Amino acid sequence: MLSLSPELDKNSVATLLQALRLLVQEEDSQRVDLANVLHKDMAGGLVACASLGEMIRHELANGANTASMGRLLGSLDSTLRKTLQLVRDMTEKQFPPVLKAFGLNVALQQLVRTIGENFAGSLVLHINGDEPPFDLASRLNLFRIMQSLLHHCVRYANTSWVEVTCRASADKLEITIDHDGGDDIWRDPVNGSELALIEARCALLGTSLEIMGAGPGGTSRVCLITHAAPVQLQA
Repeated sequence: MLSLSPELDKNSVATLLQALRLLVQEEDSQRVDLANVLHKDMAGGLVACASLGEMIRHELANGANTASMGRLLGSLDSTLRKTLQLVRDMTEKQFPPVLKAFGLNVALQQLVRTIGENFAGSLVLHINGDEPPFDLASRLNLFRIMQSLLHHCVRYANTSWVEVTCRASADKLEITIDHDGGDDIWRDPVNGSELALIEARCALLGTSLEIMGAGPGGTSRVCLITHAAPVQLQA
C-alpha cells in the first residue's frame, strides 16, 4: 500500500517543488491557449458580428430587400452562435458550470461520460448519498483530482475496466476507484510530476489518498477521503 499523507513536512519539499513546476508549466500553457482563442477565435467572431451589423444598417438605410436582409441576418445569427459556443467551451475548461449549478456528484457523472466515450473498456460510476457542503474552490480541486486519477487509469493499455464509487455523508466524502490496470501505472517514473500534483492538491484540501496494490483477483484500488470544513455560524 502506498500512502500519500496530506501533511507536508521537510521530506515533501522535493515533491512540492515538482508539483509547482508542473503547475507553472500547465498555467503557462493554458495562458497561451486562452490568449490564442481570445485573439483569433473570439475577437475574430466579434469583429465579424460588428461588420455584419454595419452591413445590415447600410442595407436598411438604402432600402434593403427581404432576401438580402435574410442572408445578412442568417450570417449574423450563425456567427453569434459560434462565438457563444467558444465562450461556453472556454468556461468549461476553466470551471465546469455544472460544478456550481448542480455540485460535484453531477459533475463527476458528466466527467465519467466524457472519458468513457474515448475509453474502449468499461467505466462506471456509483453515487451513494448527497455530497457535503464544499465551497466552490474545494469542489473544483476535488474535480481536478478525480479528472487526473481517471485519465491516469484509463490511458494504460492494461486497463479494461474502472469502477468509481462515491459514498457521501454530512461531513465526509469517500471515493474509491477500482481498476485492473495493475500497479505499474503508479510506479512509472514518467508519471512523477502528475502524481506529485495530485498529492499537492490533496494536501491543499487536507485529503487522504491511498493507492492499494493489486490483490489476488488483480484488482487495484485508489481511495480518496475528504472531510468538509465545518460551517461557520454567524452571530
